Amino acid sequence: MTLEQELIDLFAAGASPRNRDILIGYYGWADGRPHTLTEIGHRYGITRERVRQICAKLTRRTKKPVGPAPVLTRTLKLIHDALPAPAAQIEAELTRRGLTAIGMGLEAVAVAARLLGKPVEYQLVAVPVEVSSTPSIPAHSKTKQGGIIRDDRLAVRHGQEQVVAVTLDVAKKDAYFHGLTTIERIERTISTRGGRSNNELIRQTLAMIDGFRWLDEPAGWFSLESVQRHGLPRTIDKALAVAGELTVGRLHCALSRNRRLWKKPPPENVLLEYCRGMPGVRVVGDRIIADPPRDWRKSLTGVEAKLVAVLKQHGPLMERGQMEDICVGDGMNRFSFHAFVSWSPVIAQYGHSVYGLLGAEVSPEQLDAALSRRRSGEANRRVLAGHGTLPDGKIWLQYRLSKAASTYAVITIPAALKKQVRGRFKLLDSHGVRIGTLATKDGRAWGLGAFLRKNTARIGDRIMLVLDLEKR
Repeated sequence: MTLEQELIDLFAAGASPRNRDILIGYYGWADGRPHTLTEIGHRYGITRERVRQICAKLTRRTKKPVGPAPVLTRTLKLIHDALPAPAAQIEAELTRRGLTAIGMGLEAVAVAARLLGKPVEYQLVAVPVEVSSTPSIPAHSKTKQGGIIRDDRLAVRHGQEQVVAVTLDVAKKDAYFHGLTTIERIERTISTRGGRSNNELIRQTLAMIDGFRWLDEPAGWFSLESVQRHGLPRTIDKALAVAGELTVGRLHCALSRNRRLWKKPPPENVLLEYCRGMPGVRVVGDRIIADPPRDWRKSLTGVEAKLVAVLKQHGPLMERGQMEDICVGDGMNRFSFHAFVSWSPVIAQYGHSVYGLLGAEVSPEQLDAALSRRRSGEANRRVLAGHGTLPDGKIWLQYRLSKAASTYAVITIPAALKKQVRGRFKLLDSHGVRIGTLATKDGRAWGLGAFLRKNTARIGDRIMLVLDLEKR
């Protein structure tokens, strides 16, 4: 016996054929889907209230003993054991097991269970095909996409709807800003919000989102191709526009430079799989190739484009100071220069203060020559010119301002004085007027910025600090 026949026997036995059909139609025991009072009223030419009265009269019989309803019991157990799962998947299994011949939906099963006073231990959550919206509890939810009807209902246990909501939220945001994310990150977010994580539910939710793709299923890495905009896809586009092709190891190193985007970039196997799904990218072994080649002038803008142009003209290798002089002389902000040289994925550091383009062909001889030029000029660029102790016990420090010192107003403390020169000092000018605070920690000191700007200090100027360790 099927579930619908069991319910008809329990509730419609002895009813007139017309009332029987009204009851069956309203509760969905004819086509598997419950209908509204209005729909049934229009079908039979009666009011909504009359439909309600007929159905209420027939279902009130449940106050009398109506039998154990074994088919419903088996149906509810099958549903409970399958949770969490897409509703369509569970409904297909009910049909395959012969529990229904009309494809009775989970909504109709829940209504029937309540009529018989049986607990319903599941609820349906709509997982939006487009993750720009939030999940909801549907009556019966299907969406049409590209001519295909998609059932977006997910059956979950009571209280698990929050897991679905957080999964969608984190997946959407991370995919948009980073290009990819992990199940571990979703689980961590659920925990921080006071929820109870469920790995299987998270996976079931993700699988229903349009554009979902596993990058490393055992490790939990995935992407959402429908929403990815920034982060990884943008960075890979820049890198390939400059280098043309890269090994996955070189790409991983380039990504590691940008700590603002991620503390630790995705593993190399994840990067390879991600690139396999990118348009205009070909993967051969461990090599990632732009196909067709990109024009770096179209992929890069602003500071990054200027840095690439300078390195292409004066490279393949340049000492940082030389590159800074050219860029700043051409109108680039000095702070922007240092920021982009530090984290841009299209810039590579080949040695101490020696830079070139990502993927540049650099011979050992070229690198040695660049490093030699760097070392030969270091003596002339020393910031700390001298230090000592005055007869009254005060410590003096003399500096010759470098580009970095004049820009960032950060100076070093000699190693021999690191233990003595610690903490904060009132900063006074030569007339004894306070001009700020000098802070020191771990061999560095800062706080001279206002003084240097006020006195229009330039590279090569000398300054002397006298530190009173007693008064501070």
